[in-house]
Amino acid sequence: MHTKRLNSMLWPMLVPFMLVACNKVDQLPVDQGVVIPPNISEVFQFNFNALVEGDKILETKTNSSFEVLGKTVNTMDGVLGNALFFDGLTNQVSGKLSSDLAPKKDMIISTWVSPKTFPVGTAAILALTGEAQNSGVILGINKFGQISLKYTINNEVSHFVTEEGLTKNQWNHVAIGLSTTKKYGIVYLNGNPLLTVPVTSGSITWPSSTLDVSIGKNVDGEKIGLYDIGFFSGAIDEIKLYKGEPTQQNIVDIKNEYTPPSAVDYSFKIDYTEDSNRPIYHPIPDYGWANESYGLLYHEGKYHMFYQKNDVFLGIAQQNWGHFTSSDLVLWDEEPTVLWPTVGWDNHGIWSGGALILEDGTPVVVYTGVDGVKAGIGTATSPDNYRTLIKNELNPIIGSAPYNVDMDFRDPYVWHKDGQYHMLVGSGVSTIGANVVYYSSPDFTNWSYGGIAYQGNKEKGESQFWEMPVLYSFPNGKEMLLVQKTPDQTPAITTYYIGEFENGVFKTDFEKAKNLEVVNGFLSPTVTTDTDGRITAIGIIPDEVRPQFQKEQGWANLFSVPQVWTLNAEQTIEIAPHPQLQNYRGTSTQFNNVVLEEGKTNYLQNYNGRHFEMDATIQLGNRGQVGIILGKSPNNEEFYSIYYDMNNQEWVVDASKASLNNQARNDIRKGSYTINPGNTIHLRVFVDGSVVEVFVDDKVHFTGRFYPTLPASTGVDMFITGSTATANINLYEITN
Repeated sequence: MHTKRLNSMLWPMLVPFMLVACNKVDQLPVDQGVVIPPNISEVFQFNFNALVEGDKILETKTNSSFEVLGKTVNTMDGVLGNALFFDGLTNQVSGKLSSDLAPKKDMIISTWVSPKTFPVGTAAILALTGEAQNSGVILGINKFGQISLKYTINNEVSHFVTEEGLTKNQWNHVAIGLSTTKKYGIVYLNGNPLLTVPVTSGSITWPSSTLDVSIGKNVDGEKIGLYDIGFFSGAIDEIKLYKGEPTQQNIVDIKNEYTPPSAVDYSFKIDYTEDSNRPIYHPIPDYGWANESYGLLYHEGKYHMFYQKNDVFLGIAQQNWGHFTSSDLVLWDEEPTVLWPTVGWDNHGIWSGGALILEDGTPVVVYTGVDGVKAGIGTATSPDNYRTLIKNELNPIIGSAPYNVDMDFRDPYVWHKDGQYHMLVGSGVSTIGANVVYYSSPDFTNWSYGGIAYQGNKEKGESQFWEMPVLYSFPNGKEMLLVQKTPDQTPAITTYYIGEFENGVFKTDFEKAKNLEVVNGFLSPTVTTDTDGRITAIGIIPDEVRPQFQKEQGWANLFSVPQVWTLNAEQTIEIAPHPQLQNYRGTSTQFNNVVLEEGKTNYLQNYNGRHFEMDATIQLGNRGQVGIILGKSPNNEEFYSIYYDMNNQEWVVDASKASLNNQARNDIRKGSYTINPGNTIHLRVFVDGSVVEVFVDDKVHFTGRFYPTLPASTGVDMFITGSTATANINLYEITN
């Protein structure tokens, strides 16, 4: 196979009678001076206006039926009637046509596309191929949204890519053409030529008899691990193949048949009714992969939160920024992706960062960009309250890590104080340990390096690298330096120091960092002050299941309910559920003066649920274990337990019997926490599908995940060993 990307600057010298890579109409292969009616004929058409026989569409010229594959099949408003939505992970259209239909000399492919997310690899919009490797045509887009055309003439395969790309979240008219009679290939975007290339005379090579048609998925087989990475994400409408020359006049005539809507509404629905693990009141994208929350703030009537996002791959590859908005920190709306990799210094991925409002009122973000070799720091501004972001033309504002660190360099955190903008970035020195480095700027444009703000020591268990740093002030003037230890465990551990930040240096009041969580399972919290002055945080709660499990469910990871943080006299952060959560309490079931005794069960009278809040006050005994059971099947094939062990003074999260699926977690995690024998404790437990969050006495917090497989694994109960206890319990149904 011969594959090539041609240099348009050389083609005019090679082909003097043809001007190529043109942006002017008079340079195109059109008849000059007169308007000639188009000399084209339609070969086939997919208009997606109706699904037939379940999940099938018709090719309207031959009335052939094509199967629509994918986890969920959705139509939506298109440029004319309906369009088909492609989720970027599973959706494709597949079928066959006769090769006799395909044009041999001159052809045009016309379609309307609205990308939602650019692919990790090269996604096919339309692939017309066969078993032979050296036949057919593939129209697609790459990870920057650039249009890709792969074609075969005289059994020789060629490939070229445009420099300009498609615009996300709006309708783009794409047309490509091949003319072996005039010896050129061409790509048009919205009626304008992007790229013209010379081709040889002869015939377009098609399969001998059957034409394999694939819409929305590349047939070249690009994969990362378990995942195909050639899926298209977004909407496709009105695919047409014509026989005829791809002149600009012909393309404009085709385009002008349509009046596309000015806005695109990806009004798709994914049926999660059979997915009992899916949360309903925790922040989570509609589908795809989510990670690390950051940039939580309030601006112009909305809370905003950003996060690592990938619609087209359930893992780390070509990351971009997702965006949530909320009026109350509990119910979140998913907004369009706001930041993604482009050609240049951040081409390999947009990693984490932060958001703030400049002193002049401008909303901005600061982020990590990666080129595949090194990371740098960039900024972007928003003209419309974070619905869109415009990258700084001067990016990267910091091109690479400073001279005195040699570990990763990422996740900037920025704040304004004393007339200066301050930035911390996570890094480390391999021979010493993790650290955060410091930069400052008077104007958010010109940044000066100020050295290492705080140096950890890997020999003292502080790891080699710190990610996702946060520096935040409490009302008493003390400041928190919060970091994630990595590589350390899975998930990374969130730790913090309390002290003062002055002149680019953080001075801690205690040498050993404190763990934020009692039992590890929550990380990378983003922190802000809410409209009532409460310090509020939301973090990521990872799935911690195997890739095959995530692939089958079609989504990965979620975010916590909002928390309120206060600093006590011992300089320990106390964590309580945010008061707004009480607004979502539904039907209440109460159990008062329940006596817990060893060996007894069914304290909650056969209560079942996967989406509820438990508010419990328990007077403990002097020894043994007391706790709750979730996801319990009638015969105890599956059950998940969370309990306090009085003997060992620790909280325990036991997933060893939680699921019959060996792809899910089955570990036991523990965390030290002192409760005096006989004391009364207050628990707020939020259960939402596969996630559980526990708050103890409005002081400490920890999380867990459980994935039962049996439909009847919904039982909720309590248990005790070694002593007795009494409890008052309220169970609140939560619906969303």
